[in-house]
Amino acid sequence: MKRLLTILFSFLLLCACVPTPDQEAVVNKADHSIKDTLSARDAEAYRYEAPEHWNETIEMKNLNIVIDADVVLPETDRYPLQTIQRHTFTGEDVQTLLNACFTGPFELRENTYSMVELEEDIRFELRGNVVDWDDETGEVTFEPLIEDTERLTELRTMMAQCPVEDTFVPFDPAKLSTRSEPYVIRTEDGTLLYLSFQKSAIQVQTARNGQVQDEHTVWSGGFIGEPWHRTLDHITVTEEEAKEKAAAVLDRAGLSRQFGIGLMEKGRIARAIVEDPYYQVLSEGYLLRISRNGGGYVPFPQGGGVYMEDQRSALFEMPTEESFAQEWSQDWFELYVSENGVGYVGWFDPNELVAEASENVQLMPFSEIQSHIRDDLRYSYAWTDEDSRGITELHVSKIILSCAIERIPNDPDEAALVPAWVVVYNDSRSEKVKGHEKLMLINAIDGSYLHVG
Repeated sequence: MKRLLTILFSFLLLCACVPTPDQEAVVNKADHSIKDTLSARDAEAYRYEAPEHWNETIEMKNLNIVIDADVVLPETDRYPLQTIQRHTFTGEDVQTLLNACFTGPFELRENTYSMVELEEDIRFELRGNVVDWDDETGEVTFEPLIEDTERLTELRTMMAQCPVEDTFVPFDPAKLSTRSEPYVIRTEDGTLLYLSFQKSAIQVQTARNGQVQDEHTVWSGGFIGEPWHRTLDHITVTEEEAKEKAAAVLDRAGLSRQFGIGLMEKGRIARAIVEDPYYQVLSEGYLLRISRNGGGYVPFPQGGGVYMEDQRSALFEMPTEESFAQEWSQDWFELYVSENGVGYVGWFDPNELVAEASENVQLMPFSEIQSHIRDDLRYSYAWTDEDSRGITELHVSKIILSCAIERIPNDPDEAALVPAWVVVYNDSRSEKVKGHEKLMLINAIDGSYLHVG
């Protein structure tokens, strides 16, 4: 319902711009702003001014909006505006990631599966399906396999064809192709890496079938057979060491100017095993979410999100060109670090920098941004009534000057990576659920509404 009213509000805004017989058409301000900004002259260097904290309560008929938020600014006197384009991962990107995270030269295993791996998969299949799991004690009950399954037959066929000894050849990124099975790569010291390579995602980890889990997942029962409410108490790498390793990875990959650490939390790598206790913790460390910083802004782990073409600039008509109607995601990394170094890295939804359209743009004064935030929050929750499904308050906890994608009108191939205020908030119904924070993005140049979710 909230989304419906938000769209309706955008529709009403459009109606105000429809020309009457006695008027000329009003130029769409959002379209006009981004085009003008891309061609504007650079501003002189300056330090943006905003309070360190914003405290205010906005009273609505059925809801109070409580703003009790730190205002987070980047340490810079220049605020760039960049343009990006979509990118499809290649083998060279895999090579870049391997060189940044691990020690080469690298070798590629010719056989997709080893004999040991197939034997383990067969034992999993023979064990049968889980029919009961006590999340307090971790006790698991399985339903024994009565007859051979299609998967079991397939695994036995692969085992009959599998070489007894693994064979490796020099790694050649040009020979990689996207496929469902992982590639197995050997590092200089003999560590095996398991590579998943797709057009929009590269993932490399040191454990076959390993799972990277944050502390909330572990607390809620990370694996079948694992009791709930476990904590991560065996981390030996420090937070500072983990940050240094992440910075070194970005530097070696040539991405330190474009990405930064947006989120860091405790985590682990674990994997399911056949025998009791049915899971194995391989290491504990830190899981880092690395996001675009647009050339100097505060990286935020969901700072760009996924955007369709802005309905307000379509003037009642959905985009007709297929490429312009496609979603556009902001790229990001996940990196897991323990005392053993990098145990997992994932790179998703790739973009590439086209140009720095402006080295320094003029941002809207924060007092005006505050007015836009107030209005947009009111409109987003205008649907609330006396029975609003338990929502009585809205809590804004942080406001961050980050960056976000804004589509360029009539340009399906490029988008602007604009400075954007990320408003982090929650409501009284879901605020206690970790990871359920809501975001609203406001263009920091002109105050236009970019996204809510």
